[in-house]
Amino acid sequence: MYFDKPDGKPDDTVAWGSDVAAQMLRRFGFPYISLNPGASYRGLHDSIVNHLGNEGPSMVLCQHEDHSVAIAHGYAKATGEPMACVLHSNVGLMHGMMSLYNAYCDRMPMFVLGATGPMDSDQRRPWIDWIHTSADQGSLVRDIVKWDNQPSSPQGLIEAMCKANILTRSDPPAPVFITLDAGLQEASLEGATVFPDLARFQPPAPPRPAKSAVEAAVKLLAGARRPLMLIGRCGVSMDDWSKRVELAERLGAIVMTDLKLRACFPTDHPAHVCEPFNQFSPATRAIVAEADVILALDWVDLGGAVRAIRGQPEAPARVIACSLDQTLHNGAHGNYMALAQADVFMASTSEAVTDDLLAALPAGNAKAPWRGRMESKRKASDPRRMTMDKIALALRGAFADPGKVTLAGLCRGWPCELWPFHDSQAYTGKDGGGGIGSGAGIAVGVGLAMHTRGRETVAVLGDGDFLMGASAVWSAVRAKIPMLIVLNNNRSYFNDELHQETVARRRNRPASNRWIGQSIGSPEVDIAQLANSYGAVGIGPVKDPAGLEAAMREGVEALRAGRVAIIDVHVNPGEERSARSTIEDRKTD
Repeated sequence: MYFDKPDGKPDDTVAWGSDVAAQMLRRFGFPYISLNPGASYRGLHDSIVNHLGNEGPSMVLCQHEDHSVAIAHGYAKATGEPMACVLHSNVGLMHGMMSLYNAYCDRMPMFVLGATGPMDSDQRRPWIDWIHTSADQGSLVRDIVKWDNQPSSPQGLIEAMCKANILTRSDPPAPVFITLDAGLQEASLEGATVFPDLARFQPPAPPRPAKSAVEAAVKLLAGARRPLMLIGRCGVSMDDWSKRVELAERLGAIVMTDLKLRACFPTDHPAHVCEPFNQFSPATRAIVAEADVILALDWVDLGGAVRAIRGQPEAPARVIACSLDQTLHNGAHGNYMALAQADVFMASTSEAVTDDLLAALPAGNAKAPWRGRMESKRKASDPRRMTMDKIALALRGAFADPGKVTLAGLCRGWPCELWPFHDSQAYTGKDGGGGIGSGAGIAVGVGLAMHTRGRETVAVLGDGDFLMGASAVWSAVRAKIPMLIVLNNNRSYFNDELHQETVARRRNRPASNRWIGQSIGSPEVDIAQLANSYGAVGIGPVKDPAGLEAAMREGVEALRAGRVAIIDVHVNPGEERSARSTIEDRKTD
């Protein structure tokens, strides 16, 4: 990777308010800080460059604040660790808010620094410092971060940053936000700054489930004939991955996983009865109805999984659930989901509950799952048609070892059966908040992390999502972060076409007009030329399945050479939908 090297030797004297903030970032161990520059934090910018030497953290320059946050989000998804980013004044914070909401809904750690014009009005430059100063800047994001603060002194800054670091790394993780007063940043310090021993300011271990709750869960599971594990939010540890597999096998349970979240269980294991999904379908809801005990490990929207909805019956099973998510809930947004009933509820993490259940359950040989895998309805397609199955097979075939690939994003219709997940970094999940335009930035953040961990980063994105955030790839090119993006380009906001068709049919109106206001055509965007303009390798458009293998090989060769490659694959609207999908299944997406 490449980061700019400043001239001369860094000034190692802590002499300014912003030097204190820079020192704390280094002491927390942040390797990178993503940013789009702005005058409100020009003091901090100087401290990172001329005090730290642009190292520990190194700057990842972005073309938009939304990408600054998305890159930090992707890094956290890949590593489970927070990355730092900084947003310029109130306007930069407003630019970055969508991606910040994504990270909050995704429950990812992130250390976000903001900045405001001088709070002392006498220090403000005419006009610009006034419009970039807010009385309470943190209020813009207070309901989508775990904690925010605006310190007013160097020692207050140290304390606030210590608290923020502890909170973002504590379960459940979420972004934190510190506003830096421009006046404080640019004030000279009087006397030596005393930095704390950070060994005494560490995040706590997550709470263990209550003994009585574990005993009640074990009693239900021991008597279960048809146990179902709904595995939701989990960490990156492969040791914990193995324990989840052991628990499923010891129980003889079947397993479902959520495509919105990272890989957490081998998807070709006999217990994994269906492909990871974004939302329940009638077929998967029917399987839930067969279970007599459900063990939900921090499942997102457990209420939607077990409650009666839209004429579908309530799941009859007894429910064992665990989560700490309730500690982040507020009334501002509905990301707390439907309230789920639970017979046993444990305020703890998936990992802690799995550990304690394994310790409490009787040891024994692995049991076969009580139910077979859901029958695949994938059908052979016309060899002349471009489908997601063909794209997946050609992409997988271009890698000598697909097991070393990290999928940093997957578009709708991706066939997980053709690319099984075998470890926790095989797939990092979706954006969390459904904020379209984040895919490219998140992929860059994943690539930033995976490049140093011996893995190759690939994202399969939709054209609408990519075009909103395309300039994020410039940051990857500039920092020499190898990655490959494959575009499912149907030249439309096609998911919304399906919504318009659903409404039109309900109202007995022409469904043939669904494309109006959705089509990304006239003119079509030349994706390859756009990629080339950012310094990436643009490939395509690939319009015929016969050209897929060559395009994928070219893209992977560029990735192996340390480049950023973007392959534009044209899929005609509707053709990427699998045979098992229907508009009725998708109408609530």
